[in-house]
Order: sequence, then structure tokens, then C-alpha cells
Amino acid sequence: MRKLIWIMSAALMMIIPLQSIAFAESTYDINIPSGSADKDSPFHWSSEKDGDTSGFIEIIVNDTVFWKNGDMATHTVTSGTPLNGPDGIFDSGKMNPGKFFVQKFTQVGEFPYYCTIHPWRTGLVSVVTGNSYLFNVGSDFGDGANVFDLEYKFNRLVNRASIDESTKSVSLELRGNTINDDNTLTLFLPSALISGISSVSIDGAMTEEFTQEFEDEITVLVIGEVPSDAKSVTITGTTIVPEFGTIATMILAVATISIIAVSARSRLGIIPRI
Repeated sequence: MRKLIWIMSAALMMIIPLQSIAFAESTYDINIPSGSADKDSPFHWSSEKDGDTSGFIEIIVNDTVFWKNGDMATHTVTSGTPLNGPDGIFDSGKMNPGKFFVQKFTQVGEFPYYCTIHPWRTGLVSVVTGNSYLFNVGSDFGDGANVFDLEYKFNRLVNRASIDESTKSVSLELRGNTINDDNTLTLFLPSALISGISSVSIDGAMTEEFTQEFEDEITVLVIGEVPSDAKSVTITGTTIVPEFGTIATMILAVATISIIAVSARSRLGIIPRI
């Protein structure tokens, strides 16, 4: 009986990781819209992940991309660039109207691609290890001197971050369609950006579905049950990255006090002794 239990436990341990790996893999569609054969077409690609029309898509290792030809013309999806030609990593060959091409990406890296028939149609697949990044958070705040690359994990795209010094909050814009059923948003927030997190709201409504842990000047904020159609998440803390004006005011105040002190000493030094 003990042997049977051990065998069942071992089998279960083998099954669980396989299920987790399968669940982590996702599939994304990039459509080739009607009129793409025209060089002057408004756009030549349409990503169903986030609506991007530049041909760029960011995915995770072992994810798969489907390119679907919705045009009336024949196209190719060929890895490489028009300048250097095909690099041999993948090639759809001639893809007639209504056909599709599938490519699974098993390595981290950037993979440019283009259409050999219409070489002005270019794109890029960026394959990352697991988490995604929102770059240059804070570049449009204050003097732009305090900039952060915000790491996150989510089944949608975190498109933009805005900082509100008056409420000591950071708001994140959410976009795109969900890629799996895990609606948990995990954020790795530098303490220099925001700390002392006190509340979280989704589309303006407060939620209690969050936890936070601290690791080496990083707050790992896990927000559960984010609706698939949510447009924004706002995180409020006790401190926020200071705006340039605040820093300048502090420096000016310190400098003014120092000048007054030095002047006072100087005046005292020239008072004649009686």
C-alpha cells in the first residue's frame, strides 16, 4: 500500500510541472490586413495582443506566433531584414490569401522579419525570459532625472505609467486582450519610485485583493482578480519619487540657511571689542 502511495505521489509530482509549463505557454495572432501589398497602406500588421500595428510583438520563451494572411495578395513572413536578406531562422514561404504561418520561439532574443515580396513590410519578435518591462517610468515627471524600468508580470499589457505627487500615487494603464486565465498583476516597484503602499484601486474602485513583500529596495506588489476589461490600476503610498521642484526648493532652503549663518558669523566677527 505504501509503495502504491509513493508511486502515485511521484506520478503527481511529474504531472504538475508539465501542466504548469503548458499553462505558461501562450499563442498570439498577428494579422496581415487587407491592402498590405500597398506600400502606402496605413499599416501592414495588426497584433491581437495589444493592437500594435508596427509588426512588433513581445512574447515569452516557448510562446507561439500565428501570422494570418487576411489580404488578397500573397505575402511571406521571413526572418531577417531587407538589407541583409533572410537569416534562415524561419520562413513561411509564399503565403496565399487565407493561409497562415506558425512559429514557436524557444530562445531569448530579438528576431526581425519582413516580407520578401513587399520588403517595406518589416516587424520584430522580442522573446523575453518571463516578466515584462515598462521602460522610462517617470521620464515625463518633474525634471525627468528620476527614471525607472518597471518590471511586471501580467496576462495583458501595462502600457503607460503616470505619477501624481499630490496623492503620492502611480497609475498604470492596462491594454490588450488577456492571454490566459491568470488575472493576477505582479509589480516589482523600486522604493525610490514609491514606498509605504497603503491602497490599490482598479478603475477608481478600491480593492483589498493585494499583498506586498519587500526584497532589496523592491516592493513586490501582487494584485489579484484584476478584471479582464480593467483600464487602470492606481497604487498609493506614503512616499513618491520627488519632483524636481521639491528638490530644488529643499536645496534652496538649505543654501539660504547656510548663507544666513555665514553672514551672521561674519557680522559677529567684525564687531569691535569694547
